[in-house]
Amino acid sequence: MYARIIAIIALLLTTIGSAGAADVSDVRIGVHPGKTRMVIELSERVPYRFFTLQAPYRIVIDLPEVQWKIPETPRSPSGGVITSYRFGLFQAGNSRLVVDIDRPAKLANHVILPATKGHPYRLVLDLEPVTAAEFGQSERQFASKDWVDPPARSAIAPPPKAPADRKGLGPQKRIVVLDPGHGGPDPGAIGVSGLREKEITLQVAQKVKHALEATGRYKVHLTRNEDVFVPLRKRYQLAEAAGAELFISLHADSNGDSRLRGASIYTLSEKSSDREAAALAAKENRSDAIAGIDLSNQSDAVASFLIELRQRQTMNESALFSETLIKEVGTSTRLLRNTHRFAGFAVLKSPDVPSVLMELGYLSNRHDEKLLRSPRHHETLARSILRATEAFFERKERLSRS
Repeated sequence: MYARIIAIIALLLTTIGSAGAADVSDVRIGVHPGKTRMVIELSERVPYRFFTLQAPYRIVIDLPEVQWKIPETPRSPSGGVITSYRFGLFQAGNSRLVVDIDRPAKLANHVILPATKGHPYRLVLDLEPVTAAEFGQSERQFASKDWVDPPARSAIAPPPKAPADRKGLGPQKRIVVLDPGHGGPDPGAIGVSGLREKEITLQVAQKVKHALEATGRYKVHLTRNEDVFVPLRKRYQLAEAAGAELFISLHADSNGDSRLRGASIYTLSEKSSDREAAALAAKENRSDAIAGIDLSNQSDAVASFLIELRQRQTMNESALFSETLIKEVGTSTRLLRNTHRFAGFAVLKSPDVPSVLMELGYLSNRHDEKLLRSPRHHETLARSILRATEAFFERKERLSRS
């Protein structure tokens, strides 16, 4: 009797364990006459959809949420139309693979091959170069019959909107939103030894959240709590929905000069402080494109947005916080020369929430990358951000009493 019960339990556990997400075990690219073939190996048959984008040209392949069992740094394709690809969790229930192509191309063939002896299921996609005109007329999107759209939401729930009278938060409790940069199919910068920006920003954000909330004076939200993609504009909208009084976006850059190192702070401006700041903003603003977002209907115009008086007041408060943050971080961390910089970062464009973007260091520099791997250094950064946040709100309270 007991043996039968144990056998039934074992069978149930086996069934539950096998009911998880499918595995992607390999992604292979081959170049053939007139076409480039991509093969995605899967542990089981799954529904899929794809769509093509331009400016820049990309093929976006959506799958149900899968486990990626392939190297985080893909093998560099050689020849053909594919130049690179990225993958990750796009939103809850939806994994995404974004394929960069160097010219217009169409998906001439796509099929899932059944598993055979020695071969798993394979999603095969053949890309053929076409003219720009032919690209516009080709099949731009497709979904298999069994594809089900995931709920239109981020993998994290938006923070609840803060009540105007702040009841229940305590007299001194302030709302801060931390934004770990990148995530999901957008890894951000890659360090000299393979460290990914999206991992470091999340780890530091979690340390900062703990440090702030441990005081009992702050309620802290993260724009993402896991390795998932959140569009740039959604990030500051989450801060606005939470009634945030401060928004800090965390990043870790890379640079062609491996000797360059140190932290820096950016605030929003219509004009960039220098060419490097402009280049960095342009790179960070590509995050949505990297994750396969269609930007053709979105305007990057900033000028009209910045002329509003409330935006200018917010920018002034952002600049004040940045100076305080530079002072506190500089006591224990190396700073980049001309530490406070400014440019048109999309993630900083809230008209109501004082916002800064902090570059924690350069992953292209071996010393900075080593520091950014260190939990002790994460604690040091968290304490510095805590001190700056305390000083910022203390100043606001003094001004409100005067």
